[in-house]
Amino acid sequence: MSMEINRKSVLFSAAGGSLDFVAGDGEVLASVPVPAGRTCAAEYLDLVPEGVSIEVGAGVTVLQPRLSVGIQPYGGGSHDSGANPDFQPTLASRMEREMRLTMARMQAATARVEARERALAQVERMPKAPVEREPEVIEAPEATAQAGE
Repeated sequence: MSMEINRKSVLFSAAGGSLDFVAGDGEVLASVPVPAGRTCAAEYLDLVPEGVSIEVGAGVTVLQPRLSVGIQPYGGGSHDSGANPDFQPTLASRMEREMRLTMARMQAATARVEARERALAQVERMPKAPVEREPEVIEAPEATAQAGE
């Protein structure tokens, strides 16, 4: 039976048993006897070569610790809140007040711009008269241009 065994695991056996060291291909490399009673698994993990897993043999039971961290008991009232019952939240800081004032100004400016856009959209546009003809270009006569030379 394959089971996760770590350094904090505990091995129990009523009449003794064995742990098998199994290679990756399934070959049993060694069978180590476990004495009757309670034994720490760390003693056996020190013997395991790299790349080899441990399988629990007949007569041995592995129990994992309750937690991997220790638990310290505390006395009565240990879970009471440490909050101060007289605490009053402080007023907003200066930066927060400035930020709120800036946001209010920006919202007011945005509202004014939107109102102007709505008013401009309601204004009736007067169509421009189309240009009927191209304006004539008046050029200077050639004679006067040559006389100046």
